Amino acid sequence: MPGDFDTVKERIDIVALVGERVALKKAGKVYKGLCPFHIEKTPSFQVDPERRTYHCFGCGQHGDAFTWLEKMDNLEPVEALKVLAERAGVELARRAPEERERETRLLKVNETAHFYFRQALRGTEKGKAAAAYLATRGIAPETIEKFGLGYAPDIFNGLLGYLKKKGFSEEEGLAAGVLTQTDRGTFDRFRDRLMVPIRDTKGRAIAFGGRAMRPDQQAKYLNTTNTLLFNKSETLYAFDVARSAIRGESVAVIVEGYFDAIACHQAGIANVVASMGTALTPEQYLRLQDMKIERVVVAFDGDAAGQRSAERRGRDLLPLLQRHRAGQVSTRGYATLYVTVLPEGKDPDDLARSEPARLRGLITDAASLLEFLIAKIQERSRLDRPEGQIRFVEEVAELLAREPDPVRRDPYVTLVANRAGLDPSLLRERIQGAERAASRAAPAPARPADRLSEVAAALEKVPGKQTPLQERYVMALLMRFPEEVARADLDPTDLSDPDLRALFEHLQAGERTSSDLPAHLAAIAAALSATAQELGQENDPGQAIEIASQLLRVQRLRDRLGEKRALLARAADGDVAELATEVEQLANELAAAMGRVERRTVLHGDTERKESE
Repeated sequence: MPGDFDTVKERIDIVALVGERVALKKAGKVYKGLCPFHIEKTPSFQVDPERRTYHCFGCGQHGDAFTWLEKMDNLEPVEALKVLAERAGVELARRAPEERERETRLLKVNETAHFYFRQALRGTEKGKAAAAYLATRGIAPETIEKFGLGYAPDIFNGLLGYLKKKGFSEEEGLAAGVLTQTDRGTFDRFRDRLMVPIRDTKGRAIAFGGRAMRPDQQAKYLNTTNTLLFNKSETLYAFDVARSAIRGESVAVIVEGYFDAIACHQAGIANVVASMGTALTPEQYLRLQDMKIERVVVAFDGDAAGQRSAERRGRDLLPLLQRHRAGQVSTRGYATLYVTVLPEGKDPDDLARSEPARLRGLITDAASLLEFLIAKIQERSRLDRPEGQIRFVEEVAELLAREPDPVRRDPYVTLVANRAGLDPSLLRERIQGAERAASRAAPAPARPADRLSEVAAALEKVPGKQTPLQERYVMALLMRFPEEVARADLDPTDLSDPDLRALFEHLQAGERTSSDLPAHLAAIAAALSATAQELGQENDPGQAIEIASQLLRVQRLRDRLGEKRALLARAADGDVAELATEVEQLANELAAAMGRVERRTVLHGDTERKESE
């Protein structure tokens, strides 16, 4: 593909291409004209045939033949390549005919399934109930039409039979992700669910998301699994309808859920897309970076889980922002990615419906990723105590050491030094020390699983020996470093011991003392705190807590997956499809969680070594 771009670029006459829409006059080696991107009376727009580029000295718009078509005709890079290749007479590398035919068939399966869901929303009693539910959420009929919402009937094989009637095989339905299969047979993947089509940039349905209509359904949201057409980590929901506004405003807003995005569009905030349950994946971010926009704003719900997710995802994106695609780039990515956390108890859907102006203001006032992370570190630090100040400075110094541009770094140095009550020169020394440390090859961090064997004996002293070791390890670390509780990406239900769960909720509420705890909880807290001192020194307690909590999360997902598989083995026919999809979803969650652990415990060390070589 890169070879195709280069060949087409060499053969395209950019002066002729731009000249079809802008009156150009030769001025030396370049051609000048009135800029099409802003209103002006004196020409400041020029096209350079030797460099094959255009540039406006008035508004700063610039690019080549590809970006010209992308901006003028609202095309994707691949679409612009096809148009220009045809114009230049360049034959692009083509896929095998059978691969193209396979893609066409799967698109038709999804199109047929979408029609089935749309008709069920309009023509069945339960479908009308789903439409009434949409009305209670303030979703207008024209919005339902715009986003193609539908309903999957509570029928075991309704879509399966409809697809067969239309000439599609079971295998094609499975490959498209709208059917599921167990040793008991093939069934509809979605049943009694409000259906949301997920579309590609051409508006074609490539997958579906289904919202449960009953509280007893196993998964509230269920998505199509990855297929030939659909990769969840690379797809942004509503990108097809948001793309034009994103280009026009040079800003993209990322929300988590389908209905968050739908409500925003209905409220007139048209540059919003959804990451479909995750904060923002590297692949999704790079897709937006390819549009060459100025800002990507990630909006998180105003609950504790949303704030924890924001920091974790922000930290995961830092290496990406410094190593854009194949090679190093400047960390202008810090200025490109912004974060806003919504008011407590609110999500984008709520604000878009009740206070759209307030939501727009929060988007406009979003903090840069670097500014946001510094603020989160400060929240976890006790700046009224010397140890808290030291930990704050050391963690921020490590963060700022990854910003190579001194012009961009210096304002943050002054800001952080003032907050910590230190001389800025001391912080600069810390940053230099962090840079030297990063430049030296470092051994990979010890795996937490190995760490557990070292501390098992100490943890046996904690009351409640029947409690799983991993739970006690996490809580011992948290009792020693309570200011790091935000790094424990756990739900209280991940802790099976009710006493440890109560202590975790106590820390989540911002409490740092045990004086107001019941006597038995205070005793457990004291034992954990005492035991924590025997665990030895943690160089990075926040990271230790993050990894330990991720391992605990993996354990819990394994337990739940085993329970669901046991239920599936005993299930009656009517319950098989729902349980099968739940098992599949838990398996996917487990794989993702194990991947996060692996990245934290192994790849982090490998990456540091490679960067220092």
